Amino acid sequence: MKKLQVRLISPWTSHLETETAIFSREITVANADALLAEWAPSDELFTFAGRKAWYCCEPQCQFRGLQGGGWPEIKSRLGPHEFLYHGHPEEKYRVPHITHFEDLRMDQNLQRRERAIAIVSNHGGGPLFRHPDIHYRNRLITAPEVDLFGRNSWKNYRRRWFSRAKSPSNYQGELPGDWSGVEKRSLMAEYKVCVCLENMNEPGYFTEKFVEAVVAGCIPVYRATPELRETVLAGACWFDPGDKRWPNERAIKAALGADLKAIQAINSAWLMSSESLSATRMESVFQKIAATLC
Repeated sequence: MKKLQVRLISPWTSHLETETAIFSREITVANADALLAEWAPSDELFTFAGRKAWYCCEPQCQFRGLQGGGWPEIKSRLGPHEFLYHGHPEEKYRVPHITHFEDLRMDQNLQRRERAIAIVSNHGGGPLFRHPDIHYRNRLITAPEVDLFGRNSWKNYRRRWFSRAKSPSNYQGELPGDWSGVEKRSLMAEYKVCVCLENMNEPGYFTEKFVEAVVAGCIPVYRATPELRETVLAGACWFDPGDKRWPNERAIKAALGADLKAIQAINSAWLMSSESLSATRMESVFQKIAATLC
């Protein structure tokens, strides 16, 4: 059977094949059976006459289109079946964020620093414009028990609108090397705990952050929405700062006092057996997208 030919517009992916479709930047409009715009929409998406979809892997409140405006404006120019994201009201068009590209194996080294690590690219802009979830995330990742790594923009961090711009006291600088998964995991594997909160605590929004912490063998500190607990996180172990047993920064201290070997065993089994986690692998995500375009 001939595979579906999908013209791909993406800032990251140039070519990918699934069982039923070929996604490629090289497929021309004339030869395309369908079109997929990944992350940001484009004029080509709006003008394409055939089957098409926009796959957005960002929270609604955070997304800013490079073209087409913000989330409401973009949705108004597409049919309900033409935008795919983690929170779509219809299951068929509910497509998760990609969390990994390869088989997952945990670093089970037990010789680690008795501290927590957070790797966060930026502080989310000025304090007057930060989303409340970003404020909350910043509060935890700048805790004294945490070593924070991120871009140099952290040197201009302002906790409150009247604060002086300066690096948080726990800021350790840029991540050595590049920001690839290998570099991040190697650094995280030196620490017992990883504070890996999402930028936005939106229902259904689950990215690579928790997965990377688990693969590195860390104990995750993660704030989970109820539906994540019942789906992709079922069977995993972490410390939730939203839990009344260890609220906010106390979750970090509780994780540092926990049994690393026992939690690694639980999370290693989760990595190997969770079907919901497997559905967030890149090939699985694109296979589901292909099914919506057929």
